[in-house]
Amino acid sequence: MSQRTMDINLMERHYKVNCPEGQEVALQQAADKLNQKLEHIKQATRLTHPEQIAVMAALNLCHESAQLELSQRQRIQELEEKIKLLQETLEQVTAEQRPGRK
Repeated sequence: MSQRTMDINLMERHYKVNCPEGQEVALQQAADKLNQKLEHIKQATRLTHPEQIAVMAALNLCHESAQLELSQRQRIQELEEKIKLLQETLEQVTAEQRPGRK
């Protein structure tokens, strides 16, 4: 897959990054989200060093990702339990409807 160079802005700094062709919109959306997070942290913490702000943003984004992952795993477990219950119910109904049942 070919790469394309894109310009993105983060905290009023310009970066050139490689991006797979066709993923330009997704990269720009990710950059916009990161920039919002960086600006929020900059204002909320009054940190001034870009490296400190970037580290805090990375920690926050990793934490949010871990929380989403945990939530998804819990939801998957709940759905698997419901599917198991449905399968058991279907098996029970099917067994009750078989000819020769006593």
